[in-house]
Amino acid sequence: MSSEGADKKQRIANRRTYLKGLGAAGTVLLAGCSGSGGGSGGDDAASETESGSGDGDSEATDGGTMGGDDGTLTIGALQPFTGGFDWIASNTKPAYNLAFSEIEEAGILGGMSLEANEQDSATDPQQALSGLQTLDSAGVPAVIGPSSSVMPNLIQPIQNNEVPVNTVMAGTIQLDDTGGEWLWRSVPSDAVGGAAAGKYAYEDLNHEKMALAYKNDKGSQSFSASVGEAFKSLGGSIVGEVPLPINASDYRSEIQELQQMDVDFVQMTAATEVSGLFMKNYDELGAKEDFNLALGNDVLTQGFIETTGADVMEGMIGQAPAAGPANDQFAASFEEMHGEPPGTFSAAAYDAANLFALAFQSAGEVSRSVIPEHLPKIATPPGTEVTTFAEGKEALDNGDEINYTGASNPQNFDENGNVVGPFNVVQAQDGEWNPVTTYEASVLQDVY
Repeated sequence: MSSEGADKKQRIANRRTYLKGLGAAGTVLLAGCSGSGGGSGGDDAASETESGSGDGDSEATDGGTMGGDDGTLTIGALQPFTGGFDWIASNTKPAYNLAFSEIEEAGILGGMSLEANEQDSATDPQQALSGLQTLDSAGVPAVIGPSSSVMPNLIQPIQNNEVPVNTVMAGTIQLDDTGGEWLWRSVPSDAVGGAAAGKYAYEDLNHEKMALAYKNDKGSQSFSASVGEAFKSLGGSIVGEVPLPINASDYRSEIQELQQMDVDFVQMTAATEVSGLFMKNYDELGAKEDFNLALGNDVLTQGFIETTGADVMEGMIGQAPAAGPANDQFAASFEEMHGEPPGTFSAAAYDAANLFALAFQSAGEVSRSVIPEHLPKIATPPGTEVTTFAEGKEALDNGDEINYTGASNPQNFDENGNVVGPFNVVQAQDGEWNPVTTYEASVLQDVY
């Protein structure tokens, strides 16, 4: 083996050792997020940014090669490393680092190394915009993008500056018709999840009336509106809406307002902190005698049941994307590297990193300008189905077209950069979340 090959092999081994330690320290297993911006996802999941300063000398150019003179491919990661969604970054960071390690090992474009330029979006649109500007100035060729709490404010800058962004956690319906050239997402729209929630409430639970309660922010409003639209499209009616103030000391008056609506089913969408206080007051007021709840997917965790109480949570329902076709393989690789299972949005981050890398491999160069053509080309039928970068590279080297089939969902992008996948409806039963039904993507598309 040449000294160069030995050095590369040792570097990959060192990276695996380092990342395994990082994952064990920083990853939590949690479920679901409707992008509602705020509240913790469960345990104290501190996530330090291993951030580049973004003050490099390189500048974005019109489609120029951005791989770096030293053979390093730097992907931007604009993630909520601090704030109410820091738990998401604790899940996504180990996943894209796993993908980077596998991509290096397979040998992208002759053997480039990969690293992340990490910028903290928190849940602050202005901070996220500053982070995007830093990444743009640094010349990164692609960005793994942030949550619904900040993404709507980034749409225009992304398009104006032609910065390819694949968000791995933003379900907001504000992105439904805006992507497909520079803006993509590896998670389904809230419209799809809302269709699952509305369909189950109307057709399986036989409710004809529903009220909506939601944390008063863009992400929660987006998902809540999607549920309501789906429910109405099937024949149901929405009898009222109750916003939940973000910094309230309690939600007693809001719950009492719902009790007076003559409705026996309420979709309540909020992040963990707001949902926890709402459930506490819901129990104290005996509101379960008046109406049952469907919850947003931020709180579909074992920890939330334990904190709230299994008796209070019994019978509550929620929805979350079903695992993608390659999830078992991804989960095994993740656990081998990090010593624990992946968390919510881990699979989407892994997919986003692989998709960008395969697009560059397909184009034969690292450049922003190749993403609009090559990202959908390697992710949608027809083509040989592949589930890792290594499989995709081998097929591309053989002259074959490829169809990347993801760990989070099939990753078949539509013309607006959206993906659609199956959804599970889950119910709290005897202190655990258990799936009760799965809706295929084709069924949900008929609803929304």
